Amino acid sequence: MAISTITRGSVAALALAAAPVLASEDAGSASMKTSWGVPDLQGTWDFRTMTPMNRPERFKDKEFLTDEEIAELEEGRRQGNENALAREASDEPSQGDVDVGYDFIFIDIGTKVTGTRRTSLIVDPPNGRMPGHTMFARMRMAENRAVWEKRPITARDRPPATRCLVGFNSGPPMSSGAYNNMMRVVQSPGYVAILNEMVNDHRVIPTDGSEHVPDHVRLWKGDSRGRWEGDTLVVETRNFRPETNFSGSGPNMILTERFTRIDPDALRYEYTVDDLESFEGKWSTVQDMRRTDDDIYEYACHEGNRAMHLMLAGARKEERDGRPDSEGWLPSWYRGLPKKEELLKESSEGEE
Repeated sequence: MAISTITRGSVAALALAAAPVLASEDAGSASMKTSWGVPDLQGTWDFRTMTPMNRPERFKDKEFLTDEEIAELEEGRRQGNENALAREASDEPSQGDVDVGYDFIFIDIGTKVTGTRRTSLIVDPPNGRMPGHTMFARMRMAENRAVWEKRPITARDRPPATRCLVGFNSGPPMSSGAYNNMMRVVQSPGYVAILNEMVNDHRVIPTDGSEHVPDHVRLWKGDSRGRWEGDTLVVETRNFRPETNFSGSGPNMILTERFTRIDPDALRYEYTVDDLESFEGKWSTVQDMRRTDDDIYEYACHEGNRAMHLMLAGARKEERDGRPDSEGWLPSWYRGLPKKEELLKESSEGEE
């Protein structure tokens, strides 16, 4: 099947092909196998977690949480959620409501720390924090900001997430976000399929030893190839499109994911980001996904996306009205991106 023609139907087809030959689940076994002899990773997995990507300053060099700290953090999240719902019920509408577009009731953030009990998802570097971005990566971010903060001429002038081309947590790699933190794994001999609820992104990953596509072929989710190392599925993904990024990564990122069934209800998910063009070092994370009986629902975002039509229509009206361009076009969650003029000034000062 050509990569460009893979659809959600491909995932369904794999499910039908695999269903008659699945091994029966043994609740007492943490190393279930399929009938063709590879680890059975199948099921629907929830990767919500309140464990932060970067280790909070309060924990500094502390790697693991105590039972008391876990109870304190989880109770704090519970109370915080209740307070947010109460505020929404009493507050007057604000610009923030328009920027975000969701009431808190739609937010489905994690309420439990990850099963590893770590203070951060990042485990390497040992300080539990993401390496800094290179000037090359920061300049790329600034160039994106320069486009996204201006009135759009075409849909290409809006961020990929705004265009519903990528999901902000579906990856690869997958990371806990505001909602739709679920994915489903389906296997058949020679393939593993991953379907994410966010944007219904999916990957059909060959595990037959086939080579990656040529370097000039660039894909929104990259080109994933899998192999088995003992009970672990190792997936290497490369050949990303320039528009795709994860935490500031670039098109030449090499992502290595590891999936290991550690018990019947837990799937350990690890990944390493290797992108020295964008980061000042490699970095790796670990978290445990939990099995769920919840279903995967359609995320109807891109097809019939009326918001894009309205944005472009609004831009044309501003032009007709003679209104000046403004940074109001920049979505609030991108306002932390660096500005090009600031980076140029920083660079010139560093050369003095």
